Amino acid sequence: MHNTVSLSRFLISRGKRLAAHGMFRAASADLAVASASGAGSAEASGLQAEMSLRTGRFKAARRQAGEALAAAPTCPHYQYLCGLAWERGPGADPNKASHHYLECLELDPGHLRARCRLGLARVASGLVNEGLAILAGAWKSAPQAFDAFLALYRGLKKAGRLGEIRALVRSARFQLRGDIRFSAFLDRIRYRAAARRQRAGNPAEPVLLPFLRLADPVAPHLGERLRATTLRIDAPGTVQEPHAFRLRRRQRGRNA
Repeated sequence: MHNTVSLSRFLISRGKRLAAHGMFRAASADLAVASASGAGSAEASGLQAEMSLRTGRFKAARRQAGEALAAAPTCPHYQYLCGLAWERGPGADPNKASHHYLECLELDPGHLRARCRLGLARVASGLVNEGLAILAGAWKSAPQAFDAFLALYRGLKKAGRLGEIRALVRSARFQLRGDIRFSAFLDRIRYRAAARRQRAGNPAEPVLLPFLRLADPVAPHLGERLRATTLRIDAPGTVQEPHAFRLRRRQRGRNA
C-alpha cells in the first residue's frame, strides 16, 4: 500500500526544508507553484511572506501576506504577518500595521507577539501611555516570556523612563532567572556600561574590554550530543567526555 501525497503538499514540505537551510530562492520557486495550484495556497503564501520578511523584501511580504489572508481570513497568524509587513520597509504604514495587530488580537487574544508589536507601534506613534499600558499588560500576562520583557524594555527606553527600566530589570532577574536570552541581555548591558566607563576614563591607559569565551560549563554524558540551544559561558567546566578513553572491541578476522 502506497501513501498518496498531493503535489502542493509535497512542494510546501520541500519549500520548508529548503527555507530551513537558507535556500530561500529555491524554496520560493516551490512555494510559488504550490500557491498557484490552489490547494494549500494560504500556507504557501504565508511561508513566502515569512521568507520575504527575513530577507527584508517588505513590499513582496505585504503582497504575499495579503494573499494568505485572503485565502484564510480567520487566521490570526496571517493578520500578524500583515502587520509586520506594513510596519517596516519603504512605504510602511504604522496605522495599517496596528489595524492588523488589532484584528489578530480579536481572533486570538492570547497572541503575545501581536500584543507586543501593537504596544511598540503605539509608543512609536506618540501614544506613549497607551502603548506602555499594552506592553505592561503583555508582561503581566506572561511574566516568564522574554519577548514580553524585551518589548516593555524597548518601550520604556524609547519613552525615556529610566527609573521604570531599572525596576523592570530587577523584577526580571527573578522572573527570568535561568533564561539564556535574558542572561545574554544582561551581559550586553554590562559590556556597554564597561565600554562607556572606559571611554570616559583616561585615554592614555590601556583599554581592556570584556570578552565571552565559548566553553561548555557542563559536559554531556558519554554517548549524548550537546544541545543546540546551549549557550556556553566563560566559566570553568568539567572534563569533556570525548577526551576519556573508550574501549573498543577489536573484531577478529576470519583468518586471525
